[in-house]
Amino acid sequence: MRQSSRHRKISRRAAAWALLITLTGTGVMASAETAVDKAEADFSLDTVIVTAQRMETRELDTPATVTVLDEKALKSSGARTVFDALAFTQGITNFAYGPGGQDYGAMDSRVVIRGFDRGALVLINGAPINLLNKNSLDSIPLETVERIEIVKGASSTLYGAEAFGGVINIITKTGGPEQASVGVAVGNVGYRKYLANYVGQDFSLFYSKQDFGAEDRTSPDRRTIDSTIRNYYQNRGKGDKENWGVNVNLNEKWNFNYLRSEGNSRYGTTPYWDPATDPSNKSTTSNNKSYHYKDIKDNATLTYDDKDNSFKSLFFYGARDLYGETTNNYTKKTTVNTSNYKAYNLGLDTQKSWKLREGKDNLLAGLLVSHEQYENAITSAFAADRDNYALYAQYSHQLTPRFTAIVGARAQQVDDPVQDQSVFIPQLQTVYKINDKTSWYTNIGKAFQMPPLNQYFEKNELASGRDLKPQEGWNYETGYKIINGDSSWKFAVYKMDFKNKFAYIQDDAGQYVLSNKGKFRNTGFEAEYTKVLNDHWKVNTGFNYGNPETEADNGGWEQAYPKMQLSAGVQYEMDKWLTSLTCNYLTKRQTNKYGETIPSAITLNAVFNYRMSTADAVTLNLNNILDKKNVITHGGYDYWDLPFNWTLSWTHSL
Repeated sequence: MRQSSRHRKISRRAAAWALLITLTGTGVMASAETAVDKAEADFSLDTVIVTAQRMETRELDTPATVTVLDEKALKSSGARTVFDALAFTQGITNFAYGPGGQDYGAMDSRVVIRGFDRGALVLINGAPINLLNKNSLDSIPLETVERIEIVKGASSTLYGAEAFGGVINIITKTGGPEQASVGVAVGNVGYRKYLANYVGQDFSLFYSKQDFGAEDRTSPDRRTIDSTIRNYYQNRGKGDKENWGVNVNLNEKWNFNYLRSEGNSRYGTTPYWDPATDPSNKSTTSNNKSYHYKDIKDNATLTYDDKDNSFKSLFFYGARDLYGETTNNYTKKTTVNTSNYKAYNLGLDTQKSWKLREGKDNLLAGLLVSHEQYENAITSAFAADRDNYALYAQYSHQLTPRFTAIVGARAQQVDDPVQDQSVFIPQLQTVYKINDKTSWYTNIGKAFQMPPLNQYFEKNELASGRDLKPQEGWNYETGYKIINGDSSWKFAVYKMDFKNKFAYIQDDAGQYVLSNKGKFRNTGFEAEYTKVLNDHWKVNTGFNYGNPETEADNGGWEQAYPKMQLSAGVQYEMDKWLTSLTCNYLTKRQTNKYGETIPSAITLNAVFNYRMSTADAVTLNLNNILDKKNVITHGGYDYWDLPFNWTLSWTHSL
């Protein structure tokens, strides 16, 4: 690390923190919420959006493609996890090594928007949870979520790095009428879950414990390095996970939210030996291994929200402590994994908005200070930190009663262990209200992302010689929305054009290291339709076609993610019943490590919710009804999702 700049960084960090704390204490900066009649929005698909503009706006007034999953939509999706619920959203392609978004040690599952890997910023109540450029959702219990807002397209001006493809804001429950409940769930594949929940007006508490069964095979047979035979496959051992959640409304303006996850996962490689093709059985010993990981994740947010004065500040903290061991099942020797680490992100984001020209215009401005820290748990020399300072602003100007232009800009300073960066991120948006039910929008913006801190290291030294450059580029989009009370049509055409795309390549020692692959591009089209047929029936369908590509070593282009996604769902609600059937289809996928095209994935789920009384409810989830061996990774090696699986759960209100 460059010691000559150390004192300058400390001074700058201290000054920035002092400024933000002063501003927060005096109420100078924060976010606003436009006055919107929420009661009216409850009866229309023109819902209220908070994330896209960092203030409340109607869907038709929002210059971006937005999807909102409220509590009922999450419940009727049949998903057991937040990760699975997002998989049915157009333009989102989940990447996982285990079912429900379970991580494979340091090989994290993640959510991908419009085919740009590690280009989705995930927030909890507006606070970023991404660590090391990844957005694992494994630690967020679905039961604590009130709604999820997904904003696709340019978002880096308001939210900074990692919002290449868009932003996902997970909004948790903050209290309500006093109620306590307990629950239990059982299922095949060894699944068990126990939970307890208390909700009060000013305080709520959540706890759950999950157990996962073993699976003998979670991948196809894999070839040896010279591709002459297949000699091993992956499996999963038993695992468990505990989740805690606490929410406290300190007063009308202050709120504290904390989520913690502690998980144990076990994976392995099983030798595949064919005497006819491998008489010496040379590969058996080296490939018979088992892995155990202890994974602890913490996310905390302290929010000050003064709606009367258009003021909001977020103090946020996110951390992860990962520890893993590898055991050779023949020699019984256990070694500690070199990928073990501790990392955290600490920051303060505060903003304010002003209504101008009798409410026709709006100005929003804010500041951000954050500090990232990484330390390898095995080798103390593998440690680094980074500071971020940003000023951002957005001005919305009503040119005519139907046409509004929005100009935004972000100036960000990054104090980096290898090379500091000063970045300017502009954005231009327009909204044209054709009538009260139809709007047309454009959204053009720049995006920027630093390399993750843990990828600077090589042979116990900061790898200044690796010359890792930040990812950057532009996102272009135009869309058309028709929202007519009980029906909604959304269309979008987008183009993504980035350079210095991060990708893992093998170095001379055979190790995979992060490098700048080259350019990334994607041009695509999305369409979504939702219809409330009557008091009982609701249907939705969606289509996405794109061509996500990265620059190949030979100067050509290679496919990065699936090209086509189709989804559909039908929901029925009557008296004590809420049932649904949902389907997601990924096709035109890319090739894996062996040059084989990854097969299409079809996920068909059903859910049946029945409220027996005011105190008791049961839910039956049927997932992967077609029992497909769906590949849930993209490129490289194939990992399978669970086969057909079911869970039966019961909750009782005390």
